[in-house]
Amino acid sequence: MIYLLLSAASAFFGLTAGLGPTTLLRPLLDAVSPLTPSSVAMLCTMATLCAALISAFFALGQPLPLQQDELLLLAAGAALGGVLGDLASAHFVAVIPRSTAVLLQNALLFTLIALPSVYFSTLARTVRPLAMSRMLSFPVAFGVGLLGSFLAFGAEPLSLALYFLLFDAENDESSIAALTIALFAMAGKLITLLIRERMQLPDADVLLWLLPGALGGALLAMVPSIRPSSSRSGDTLLRLSLFTSLINMAAAVVG
Repeated sequence: MIYLLLSAASAFFGLTAGLGPTTLLRPLLDAVSPLTPSSVAMLCTMATLCAALISAFFALGQPLPLQQDELLLLAAGAALGGVLGDLASAHFVAVIPRSTAVLLQNALLFTLIALPSVYFSTLARTVRPLAMSRMLSFPVAFGVGLLGSFLAFGAEPLSLALYFLLFDAENDESSIAALTIALFAMAGKLITLLIRERMQLPDADVLLWLLPGALGGALLAMVPSIRPSSSRSGDTLLRLSLFTSLINMAAAVVG
C-alpha cells in the first residue's frame, strides 16, 4: 500500500509542478524501501514511463510547439542515452556495495535537482540564454537521457533548465522537450532492462501496487480543476526531494 500512495502523490505533484513523476519518488524509495538499488530503479522506470505515457496522450490533443525533426532528434538521443544509462547503472550496482551505490546515486540526484533549482531561482535573471541551434537537441537529449536512465528518473528539471539556457525556449517548448526525453529515455532503459532480465521484471508484486498509483496520480494531474498552485507545489516538491536525498546520503555514510 505504501508504494501505491508514494507513487500516486509523487506523480500527481510532480506532473502538476512540471517536474516529473519520479523527481520525489526516486529518493523516497531509497529512503523507505528495503529493495535493492536495481529493483528501485526498475520501479521508478516503470512509474516514470507510465506517467509520461499519460502526459503524452493528453499532449497529443493539443498543437505541438516543437517541429517534427526536433522531436525526432530528442527521441533518438534520449533513447540512445536510456540504453547506455541502463547498462552503466547495471554495472555500477553490480560492483559497488548497496550503501555506497545509494550514497553516490543520491549525491548525483541531489546535484541534478539542485542545479536547475538554482538556475531558475537566481541565475535565470542574470544569465542570458544562448539561443543555440535546435540541431543540438540530440546531444542534449542524449546526455539528459543517459543521466536520467542511470538514476531511473525522468530528469525533467535538468531538461527544462538546459532548454531554457541553451535554446531560449518558451515554457511549452521546454515542457514538451522534457516529456519527450523522459518518455524515450525510460523506454530505452526498460527495453534494455527486459533484455538483461530475460523478459522478467523483478518484484512484480510491488509493481502491481506502484503502477496503479502512478497511473492514478498522473490522471488526476490532468484534471485542471483539482490542480494545486504549480509554483508552490513545485517549490515544496523540490525541497522534499533534496531533503530526502540528503537523508539518504547521511544514512549511507552512517551505515
